[in-house]
Amino acid sequence: MEQFHELDQVQLREAIPLSGDMSNALTPTETAPAGTVGTIVEVLDPGQAFLVELFGDWVKLQDPDGLCRAEAQEEGAFRETLGVEVVYPQQMALLSRRRDTKVDLFRLLDDMPEELLDEVQTFAEFLFYRQAKQAPAASPVLSPQTPSS
Repeated sequence: MEQFHELDQVQLREAIPLSGDMSNALTPTETAPAGTVGTIVEVLDPGQAFLVELFGDWVKLQDPDGLCRAEAQEEGAFRETLGVEVVYPQQMALLSRRRDTKVDLFRLLDDMPEELLDEVQTFAEFLFYRQAKQAPAASPVLSPQTPSS
C-alpha cells in the first residue's frame, strides 16, 4: 500500500460523505464522488488516517457577488472546497508527491531568527520578479537589511 504524506495530492477511489463543516462550494453536496481530487492537510495516524481537503469546481471571487464559476485558466481562479474529511489509505490514490523543497523551506523559516526573515523575503521577491521579468516595486518594508558588523 502507498505511503501518504502531508501536502500530497490525492484522488478519491470511492465516494466520501461530507460533513458540511468546511465547505465553500457554490452548490453544497452531501458526498464527494470517486475521482474527486484533494490535498492531505494533516496526517492523523501515520499510515492509517488522513485529513484531506477535497476540491470541486473552479471558482473566483467576484465582488460584490462573492464566488462565481470560473475556468481554470482565468486570473484569480481557484478550486472550491467541498469539505475537509478523514480519508483512509484504501479510499484514495496518490496523484503527486508534495514538493519537498517547499516543505523544507517552510521548516527552515519556522526556525529562522526574526531578523533574517526580511532578508529571505526580499531575496524571494527578487527571484519572483526576475522570473516574471518585472522590476520589483520599491518598498521600505521589502528593502534588504544592512547587516551590522
